[in-house]
Amino acid sequence: MLFENLNILKTTFFICLICLSLGNSVFGQTETFPIKLNKQSNICLCAKLNDSDTLLMMFHTSSTGVTVTKESLQNKILLKNKQSTNVQTWGGRADSEFSEHNTFELGSLKWDDMTVFVNENSGPDTDGKFGYDLFKNKIVSLNYDEKTMVVSELLPKNLKGYQKMKLLFEDGSMFIVGTLVFENQEFTGNFMFHTGYGGAILLDPKLGEKYNSRSLPTISTSELKDSFGNVFKIETKLLPKVKIGNKTLKNIPLSFAARSSDIPMKVFGNDLLKRFNVIFDFQKKEVYLKPNRLEKMNYTVKK
Repeated sequence: MLFENLNILKTTFFICLICLSLGNSVFGQTETFPIKLNKQSNICLCAKLNDSDTLLMMFHTSSTGVTVTKESLQNKILLKNKQSTNVQTWGGRADSEFSEHNTFELGSLKWDDMTVFVNENSGPDTDGKFGYDLFKNKIVSLNYDEKTMVVSELLPKNLKGYQKMKLLFEDGSMFIVGTLVFENQEFTGNFMFHTGYGGAILLDPKLGEKYNSRSLPTISTSELKDSFGNVFKIETKLLPKVKIGNKTLKNIPLSFAARSSDIPMKVFGNDLLKRFNVIFDFQKKEVYLKPNRLEKMNYTVKK
């Protein structure tokens, strides 16, 4: 365990050192940041909050603003004048804290007067997360082959191999259209584009019953915790196919929670999404997807 923690620290330090050497001084030019995927397939970058030491933060495509964990507040981050509130989570309502008028830095990019919320959990090894809304009207490119995130004003010139899809927004989350192919029927709907979820696909159990998911082979049972520690029992089946635009992927883990949530559970997680290099065009509300080297990688299934 000691050597594992040392390796995590070394990797984090190396990535953050690179992050400081990349990126330009003006938000208007192209900014390039190194990224790494943790064991839960979350996208991790180095950042600072209120002149803190370097933090490892998760880029969350179905969240907005900035949140930090309670653990990170103990020895890494100073939040002044915290206030109490009540928020909606996957598991229901939960008490939380927030602080106003904070400064968040990602390389040379800087956001002032930020409201920061406090969560119980974040992705493994991370101190918190930041959402896509920080890049309003920008182009954000995720290249898993090159392990970079690029923020720019213009689309890349070379879009060969990418397919363009509409990017939909609702209640602070982004969605794309996808199709689940069961044994004898299909379901097409809007799926949350959720890089914070480490599984492949998460579906509401009521929808699973409608499409006779019980007939699919079960490959695992596990638990899922949301940001506030609410626990869901999860059963994972093997889905024959999923269609995203013109791309079809086969034998995908499809997970169902044991109970429904007030937040709709139709989710594409990053164990699936990381198999595509992604370009978000937040100016036109479009997304470009291109299969990458991770396409044939085995899926991660919790036992």
